[in-house]
Amino acid sequence: MRLKVGVTRMYRDVIEGIGVEDFSVVNPYREKLRDKYSLLVISKGYRDKVKKLNPFPIFEIPSATFKDLTNSVKGLTRLNIGSPEKIEGYLKAIEEKEKYIKSLNINRDIEVNPVSLFIEKVVLDLAIPVSKEGIPLVPDYMAHRYRGEVLILKTHRYYLNTLERVEDRYLSLINLLNSL
Repeated sequence: MRLKVGVTRMYRDVIEGIGVEDFSVVNPYREKLRDKYSLLVISKGYRDKVKKLNPFPIFEIPSATFKDLTNSVKGLTRLNIGSPEKIEGYLKAIEEKEKYIKSLNINRDIEVNPVSLFIEKVVLDLAIPVSKEGIPLVPDYMAHRYRGEVLILKTHRYYLNTLERVEDRYLSLINLLNSL
């Protein structure tokens, strides 16, 4: 039996990348969907909001880190969607990007204080020193809440695909730290 998958615009590339053919791009966050779906693929943290409008099975994709994205793809494959060859290729692409990022030189002489779990996951993955006394590291969507010496990290460049967004997050942090 083939699943009819509804996916948000943000994760269309993941669904295509793993070889799912029967899917529709949907906006389940703000509107009740007309069609019935076997599965909705959405951003992590929105399950309750989406479930109120659209009572379909939901798969949330966390994608702050390479590990998150890898685990998300593996979770989708456990639902028997996608092509084994495409899935293998997508996982290999994630692994290659992660290997490249982790090969870069990073200024670890600076302690940071990540103010969101989202950024903290990336910081910890790169083994950057964390301290409550460190320079606040703030995602761009929270920057308006902070004054004084802060490091602002762009986190959601929507014109990039999911894997590129994850890579960009790491590169932005590395470049930010290396510029200090």
